[in-house]
Amino acid sequence: MESNGEPPNKAPAVVTGAAAAVPGGGMDFLSRLPDHLLVDILLRLRTKEAVATTVLSRRWRCIWAQLPHPFFDGVHPSVPARALAAYEALAASEAHAAADIQSLAVSPDQVDARETFAWLSLAAPLLCGRLHLDDSRAVSDEMVELFRGRRRRHDGEAFEMPCFRRATEIRLHLGFLTLELPRVGVFDALRLMRLQNFQSRGQFLISDTMLPSLQELTMSGVRDMNVLTLNSKSLVSIDLSYLMGLQRLHITAPGLHQLEVVRCFYDSLKPVASITAERLEVFRWNGPYDLESVHLGEMPCLQTLGAPPIDTHRWRGFQMAQICAGFLGRFTAVDHLELDMTLGVSAFSSSWIQLFLRSPLGLKLCNVIHEHKLFSP
Repeated sequence: MESNGEPPNKAPAVVTGAAAAVPGGGMDFLSRLPDHLLVDILLRLRTKEAVATTVLSRRWRCIWAQLPHPFFDGVHPSVPARALAAYEALAASEAHAAADIQSLAVSPDQVDARETFAWLSLAAPLLCGRLHLDDSRAVSDEMVELFRGRRRRHDGEAFEMPCFRRATEIRLHLGFLTLELPRVGVFDALRLMRLQNFQSRGQFLISDTMLPSLQELTMSGVRDMNVLTLNSKSLVSIDLSYLMGLQRLHITAPGLHQLEVVRCFYDSLKPVASITAERLEVFRWNGPYDLESVHLGEMPCLQTLGAPPIDTHRWRGFQMAQICAGFLGRFTAVDHLELDMTLGVSAFSSSWIQLFLRSPLGLKLCNVIHEHKLFSP
C-alpha cells in the first residue's frame, strides 16, 4: 500500500470487479477513498489500532489525527504521549491541519506521574471538549493501604496540571498521585471539574481568576489537603467527600444552589469552616460540626437539609447526637430533612431523644430506625 504521491483527496478512479488495485503498484482502492470515509472506518477501531495504520503508507499518516474522540484503554502510560506528539507534528506539517480533539479518554495500565504530565501537556492546547483520565485499574491494594494510612508518597510522583484553556469538562481519577493546579493560566471554557483519589500539598485554591466559568465541582478521596478555599461567582454545585486531613474550609459562592460536605474533617472533631452562599437550596453536612467554629451565612432559599448521621451503637454515639442537635439548631425551617438515625437500646437513648426533640427545628420526623421498633415523634 505504497503511495505514489497523489493528493490525498483526489477522486478515486472508476474501477470494476477485480481491478480494484491500480496496475503498476499505485495507490490501492481503499486509500483512494476521501478522508471522511477513512475516518469513518477508523472510528470502528480502538484508538491505538487506528494510530497503527500510519505505517501503511504516507496516505494514512494524517487520517487518524482527524479522529474527534480518541480513547486509549488499557495502554502503557507512555502511549498517549507518543500518539499526541505525532498528532501535534501532523497538525504543524500537513497541508491540512489535524482536527481539534473534542474528547480525550485515557485509562492506562500503570500509574506514572511523569508520563501523565507529558500527555496532559500535549493534550492541553489540542482539546476543545471533555477530558477523562481513569487510573483506577492501575491502583493496587498496596497503594490503597498507603492512601488510607498516614505515609505520603514521595515527591517524585507529584505533577502540576497544565492549563486546558478550551476544555469544557475535566474528570480525573488520579490513582493517589499528588496534584497541583497550575500557577498561571485560565481555564476559560471549563464548566465541570471532578478530581478523585489524589494527594494535595496542603492548600488548594479555586477562584474566578483561574476558573471563571466553572459551574460544577466534585472532589473526592483526597489526602493532605489541610486548607480548601473556593471563591467563585459561577459555581452552582459543590460536592466534597472524604477530604482526609482537611482542617479549614472556606466557601464564598453567591450563585451556589447545592453543597455537599460528606465525611470530611477526618482528624478533627472541631472543624473550622465559613460558608457564604445566599442562594443555597440543598445543603448536606455529614461529619463533625461545631457552632463556634463553623460559620454558616444566611441561607434564605434553603429547601433540603441533610444533617450529620446518628448511630448510638457506636462508642461516640452520644457525641454524634450532640453534633446533630447543634447542627439542626442552626436552622429554623426547611421543606425536606434528610436524617440517618439508628437508635440502639442504651442508657442514654431516651436522653438523646429528649435532647433532639428540644431542637428548634419545626419539622416532623419519621422513619427513625430503632433497634427494636419504629420510633416516630
